[in-house]
Amino acid sequence: MEAAAGTAHNHTSKGIHRFLSALAHFKLSDKFKFAVKASLSLALVYLIAFSQGWNNATTAATTIMIIAATGSLGDSVMKGLLRIIGTLFGAVVGMVLIGIFPQDRELYLLTASVIVTILLYFARAYKGDMTIFLLTAITLMTIFKNGEVDDVFLYGVDKTFMTVFGIAVYTMVGVFLWPVSTKDDSIELAASLTEAQKELFHASDTDRESRMQKHQKVLQAQQALIQTLGRINSSAEEGFSRRQWESVLKDYKQITQHLTLLSYHDKNDFIDTLEHYLPNISQLKKEIDHLFEALTRAWNRHETITIPDTFHLKLDHQYMGKLSELERASLSSIISDMEKIHTHLRSLASKLNTLNSPQPTRFPIEKDLHKESRFFWFDVEHLKASLVTFLIFWTGSLLWIYFNPPGGFMLVSLAAGLSVITAFTPVRPSLMIIIFTLAFLFAALMYILVLPHLSYGWELGIFILLYGFIGFYFINLQISIFFLLGLTTLNISNQMYYAFDLFLLTLMLFYAFLFLLLLFYYLPFSTKPEHMFLTMKDRLFRYAATLLEHNRNRIAGKSSLVESIAAAYAKHHLMSTVKKMQLWASQIDTKYFDTIEKEKLLKFTKNCEIFTYLLQTMYNHDRTNRQNPLVRDFLTQNSEYALVPLLHTYAQRISPENVDEKWKNREELMERLEAKLQAFEQKKSDSAYTQEQIMHFYTTISLHKNVWNALFECSKEMVDIDFKVLENSRF
Repeated sequence: MEAAAGTAHNHTSKGIHRFLSALAHFKLSDKFKFAVKASLSLALVYLIAFSQGWNNATTAATTIMIIAATGSLGDSVMKGLLRIIGTLFGAVVGMVLIGIFPQDRELYLLTASVIVTILLYFARAYKGDMTIFLLTAITLMTIFKNGEVDDVFLYGVDKTFMTVFGIAVYTMVGVFLWPVSTKDDSIELAASLTEAQKELFHASDTDRESRMQKHQKVLQAQQALIQTLGRINSSAEEGFSRRQWESVLKDYKQITQHLTLLSYHDKNDFIDTLEHYLPNISQLKKEIDHLFEALTRAWNRHETITIPDTFHLKLDHQYMGKLSELERASLSSIISDMEKIHTHLRSLASKLNTLNSPQPTRFPIEKDLHKESRFFWFDVEHLKASLVTFLIFWTGSLLWIYFNPPGGFMLVSLAAGLSVITAFTPVRPSLMIIIFTLAFLFAALMYILVLPHLSYGWELGIFILLYGFIGFYFINLQISIFFLLGLTTLNISNQMYYAFDLFLLTLMLFYAFLFLLLLFYYLPFSTKPEHMFLTMKDRLFRYAATLLEHNRNRIAGKSSLVESIAAAYAKHHLMSTVKKMQLWASQIDTKYFDTIEKEKLLKFTKNCEIFTYLLQTMYNHDRTNRQNPLVRDFLTQNSEYALVPLLHTYAQRISPENVDEKWKNREELMERLEAKLQAFEQKKSDSAYTQEQIMHFYTTISLHKNVWNALFECSKEMVDIDFKVLENSRF
């Protein structure tokens, strides 16, 4: 009996130990924490406002919904302060406009519509927290008291105060309850990027599919590191400052660029016997491997890196003379890329050593370091969306003036403000209407079955907390606001007045602005995914043609100012166009198009991304080497092989099967290019050019060849995709 009791006791102890161990390792998800914080903020603004006898608690609650739906998971006092400053600025501008145009409703609306359109354009273009500008615009509109003059300033002050109150509560909850810390993200992401680059370096001789996957991993890790810069202060007491991080990132970008070029080279016959042409390349590979491993350890363990000396590859000219012209170009590019990878790794190691030294010092910042703009200017979709916002503002204003719907000018404020979420985004107003209908049914049940039975403040607080948690946790964040708006239809106040007709009138207001958003989702610009995808595809090839044409004219010395501006615009928007093309390709509903496979569409967009990356690399390289006479003479004499006509053909949606025959066979094109290079080689006198100029010439040819090959990969994918069917109407 005693033995049995002891065994039972041991089992019980082990069970308790396992339970406590599981409890110790239990971790709440970020989504759960965010839902709790946002819903708790909603409950607090209502309870605090009611306890102090304040009106317009719904204004504070709506502010929290907007911030949560469009902001990030992490919040800080500085971000909250900026939101408050934006709100106060919007209030001041709104009150000034009311003071200037007290009786001139048309002039007020015209001026307000222009200012709101500009503010919401800034919200779209800003790379940081867009709610700073969004709240400015919404505050400007909400303090307009339906055109009334009496007590308008007190009304505006009250609305502004409650908006600021909502921001303050949301910020404080975010700061003190499960604060989101990003202090160490940059270190971890830098180590991850280093490891991803090392993997790509080792995969340079593997199959193309494997290289593409490794390359995508590097780009994703690099983009994650870029995004952390917005969360780093301009100066820091510990670690790198923001400017120093930008300097570190510059080296990482250069390494990624040269790794991409190195991994993209075709599998030439001489690759297997590379040591014959470059006798000391094995030593260079070992040093690059050592630097990658040392950088990873330095990021993770703060170890000091032993930095090797500058390395120069030795070239055996006897063996090199046996290569074809295109093989010489590939070999020259390999030499350049390997040496530059080594150089930038050494630079990174030196910078990291300054941080990890016993007495950290500051390394000097490069004078040519480009500072990234916090805004993405002149994007076509941002400009179109701003026009849509302007039209929504005036359509809503005319409905308010001539029909006076429930809620009055609130119709305009909600429709114009929330157009940021719907205009040229995958968020469809039709889906919002469905979500809001479900929210209405849920709110109606709460209005009838729950609210009348609540007697105490803590009961109301729990009700709002649970309502908010359902919206923030179980519904996609971007559209959660349309479920949570059901909470505002309940007209919760300190002294509840239950009137179902008022509930339905409030409901009508929200349906009115949602149908307004639905109308302008299709007018005057279509936002169907298939239409947007085709538009982005055409634009990508048009931008690429502009860039290549300017590149060739610039080398020949015939570039104009207008052409330079157009090329700068194309270069700035080329990669974002590819990203938008990938976004809209993923949104296409293929059940409407029997001949379209989404996997092929996405693969095509990935190939377009590689083409874009290589094109930008080639463009930047040619800009720094355009004075090379060899490059200038060869590209000028062989302009018939420029890709510009082919790109214009693709931009006009002409099938690859119908293009000029000379672009259909890659092998024949490479043979003709080889013949041109041999003829050019016979004409030029080596003694007239320096060894550096000759090396840069062959590197340039290799870059151009890589761009051609990347475009041919896109063309190969295009043959298997029926783009014409995407032009058909679904209805």
